Amino acid sequence: MTVDIASPDLPLLTYASGVATIRLNRPAFSNWVRDEDLRWMLSTFLVLDADPSVKVVVLTANTAGQGRPVFCGGYEITEANPRADDALFTSTAAALAQMRPVTLCALSGSVYGPALDLVLACDLRVAASGTAIHLPMEMSPLHSDAFYARTVRHLGIDGAKRAFLSGSAITTEELKARGVFEGVVRPDAFEGYVGTLARQIAALEPCTTQSIKQALDTTAFS
Repeated sequence: MTVDIASPDLPLLTYASGVATIRLNRPAFSNWVRDEDLRWMLSTFLVLDADPSVKVVVLTANTAGQGRPVFCGGYEITEANPRADDALFTSTAAALAQMRPVTLCALSGSVYGPALDLVLACDLRVAASGTAIHLPMEMSPLHSDAFYARTVRHLGIDGAKRAFLSGSAITTEELKARGVFEGVVRPDAFEGYVGTLARQIAALEPCTTQSIKQALDTTAFS
């Protein structure tokens, strides 16, 4: 597989034994995603989707050097991009949700604002303990209808209202109890747990996992 890389700050792509790992790579800036990251991710999703050797896609983040690990601080809005491209972010989450391989979000730090949409768009989610979800109200203009729908589907209407309207953080331990996360693991065991789970999924018969995934998605969205 070939993916063009134009900047050292773009996400990193690694591949081994059927598992492709995409790692957000701006730890000094809380891994805020920019338009160039989203375009890179969209093109990478297409490459991975078309490669039959890819059975699992892991979405994670580089949190090296961070005092409090942050998986993604949100969608960066700058003076050069004051409104941001809402449609681009929404399209990226939609493309992730529709991928052929099984997608696994390895939440290595807390997540803020619309970045939660990328987390919920994955098929499975694992978090490092001590991480949380934050949905500050001032970021609400970037929340698409699809994001609201995905949040309600995973958190339930009461959980979604609490997340959006109270401004209070929700711990991943609480979300695991709701079934949103497959596991919440100590930071020192996190990488090993994610690797084992990804390899376990990759070892399954791909035609079977893809047909089950499609059937479940059809049921959930019907």
